[in-house]
Amino acid sequence: MSKVVIIGAGGHAREVLDILLTCRASGEDVEPIGFIDENPQNHGRLLNGFPILGGFQWFEGVDRQEVRVICAVGTPQITRKLVIQAKSLGLHFTNAISPRSCISPYARLGEGVIIFPNVIVNTGVIIGDHITLNVAVTVSHDTTIGHFCNINPGAHLAGNVTIGEGCYIGMGANVIQGVRIGEWSIIGAGAVVINDIPPNATAVGVPAKVIKTREEGWHER
Repeated sequence: MSKVVIIGAGGHAREVLDILLTCRASGEDVEPIGFIDENPQNHGRLLNGFPILGGFQWFEGVDRQEVRVICAVGTPQITRKLVIQAKSLGLHFTNAISPRSCISPYARLGEGVIIFPNVIVNTGVIIGDHITLNVAVTVSHDTTIGHFCNINPGAHLAGNVTIGEGCYIGMGANVIQGVRIGEWSIIGAGAVVINDIPPNATAVGVPAKVIKTREEGWHER
């Protein structure tokens, strides 16, 4: 039995719990046991019947070979920081993939991946580590998504798209074939991306246009 601790205790974390429970009900050998939250005021609370176990110090009294973790936070830069902290403790990651998604056997998935119901991932797709594909996302052939990306509900990525590390793709956004989106960029909800987007940019609208850029490395602060 794979015991799983969810890092995070917000709405995204509760959704990931639902995915894990669905996996268990479908016969997968997985047992969610609770959440990790660094706010001491939340320790001991129940979320959907499962406890907030404590902060990262909770792992000090646990055999870390017996548990797996998954980071369930919706903001890419925060996810990155929490993953780095978890790795420094020697923790091992698992995936949470809804049985109600459709994943090509010729797609490649990293670790710490969260895939919601009604997601379609087609042939030749490469999914990096610690990525969320939210409800009804579609990813067409030969698209690559870098580590720590969050692709929000109803977004559609056409074939041969490249999404750089740490990107946040808003709800209902569409990215046409062959477009590249640079690392740590943000695409607004409902945007239609028809041209390449540089790194560290925010782009919105139809067609999407860059309205803001950030300094390189802003996500590490």
